[in-house]
Amino acid sequence: KQQDFTARLAYTPDEMTDWLGPLVEAGVDIIHASQRRFWEPEFPEIDGEKGLNFAGWAKKLTGAPTISVGSVGLSSDFIGAFSGEASQKASLDELINRMEKGEFDLIAVGRALLSDAQWANKVKNGAYDQLEDFNASALAELA
Repeated sequence: KQQDFTARLAYTPDEMTDWLGPLVEAGVDIIHASQRRFWEPEFPEIDGEKGLNFAGWAKKLTGAPTISVGSVGLSSDFIGAFSGEASQKASLDELINRMEKGEFDLIAVGRALLSDAQWANKVKNGAYDQLEDFNASALAELA
């Protein structure tokens, strides 16, 4: 699964319930549902191209709170970062819309925060125009 981003652990909501249900029953109190792009639907054949994402379906099926993640605030996914590609800042409208609808409870931010340590404060203050693009050189700072 790690290198094959088309691989899935569950191909239907029933399979997802069979996988996540026992974890929640065993005491997992939040599900961190990572995907490449938070806005992509998990089961578009069921609820369309604007349907629930991985975290949304996990929450719907288990009732557990969820964390979504995946290219938050950026125009491209993380794969290009490893070959030195930058990513432009992107609108947060879709994220805000999904959070307001309760699709998921929390959002994790990765690369956007690496290039802009004040990202969360800027978003909190509505200073979206001050958000910065991601520069792959920020990854070198982690070493």
